[in-house]
Amino acid sequence: MLSLKQLITKIIEEELVETNCFLVGIDANQAETSMRFYIDGDNGVDIKLCTRLSRKVSRILDEEYLDETPIRYEISSPGTDQPLIDLRQYKQHIGRDLIVTCDDEIIEGELTEVNEGSITILKAMGKNKTEPQTILFVKINNSTVKISFKRK
Repeated sequence: MLSLKQLITKIIEEELVETNCFLVGIDANQAETSMRFYIDGDNGVDIKLCTRLSRKVSRILDEEYLDETPIRYEISSPGTDQPLIDLRQYKQHIGRDLIVTCDDEIIEGELTEVNEGSITILKAMGKNKTEPQTILFVKINNSTVKISFKRK
């Protein structure tokens, strides 16, 4: 028998098959009574999709797990403060500045290209100089979009 976390994950993944969206992460407490499921898409995530998924999960849980311990779950997009986890997430951020941590190096610059197993960033090399730097996806420890309120 699947745990509630596994069941909800299965429901979400099955519903996302026909979309351009995908599950990127799950946060859950040890008892799995409070869970967050993060979905993203090649073109972002629509709130309607999150609502539809949530209703589907609720319907199935109500039918199959009436006697279980009450749980709290949430289905949402990761948000701007969350790290990029899946290579597919990078494509929607081309043209934005990223902060990428690789082993002992922090690379900051504009994301210009996303390939099968790597990304390319224009790294600032002094005043008005940039240099493209290709980073293998497997070498990335952490990567976040740099939030900026300046217009380019």
